[in-house]
Amino acid sequence: MKALIDFLSNIPKVFRRSRTFRVLLIIVLFKFIIFYGFLKAFLYPRYLKPKWESEQHRIDSVTEDLIKNQNNKNHD
Repeated sequence: MKALIDFLSNIPKVFRRSRTFRVLLIIVLFKFIIFYGFLKAFLYPRYLKPKWESEQHRIDSVTEDLIKNQNNKNHD
């Protein structure tokens, strides 16, 4: 049991000293920022901008878009 606790307590120390871990962490963070910015700016602005007259109008529009997209798919 003590060996397991020692092993688990040494993991952060190993990662702090590892250059590979730092590089991979930077890459993951960079990709997260890029993809989040891309998705928010280009793929979802239609649903994020307040262009509807009311909350119910927005709900109806989004629901209609989702149903329309499901009906357009071909199920062979």
